[in-house]
Amino acid sequence: MEVLNLITQLERKLQAYLRLLPAPGAGDAWLLEVQLYYEGAPAGTTTFNLQGYTQAEAEALARNIRQNDYLMHEIDQFLWGESD
Repeated sequence: MEVLNLITQLERKLQAYLRLLPAPGAGDAWLLEVQLYYEGAPAGTTTFNLQGYTQAEAEALARNIRQNDYLMHEIDQFLWGESD
C-alpha cells in the first residue's frame, strides 16, 4: 500500500519521483523510495528507511525533501559519489 506518490524538482536539472510506503512489520517506520531523473533521463533509485516517524511526519519529510540537508547530501553522494 503506497501512502504518497510525488514528483518534485530537487535541483535545476534533477527531478525525483518519491514513493512513501509503510515498512513491513513495523509500526512507525516508512520506506521512502527516490527515483531520480537528470535532464529527464533515469539516473538511479535509492531508498531511505524512516524510523520513528508518524505518517504525517513521513509525508511532510517527503514533501519537503529539498529542505532536508541529510537526505539531499545522501542523494548527492548516491549520484556523484566521492568524485571531488
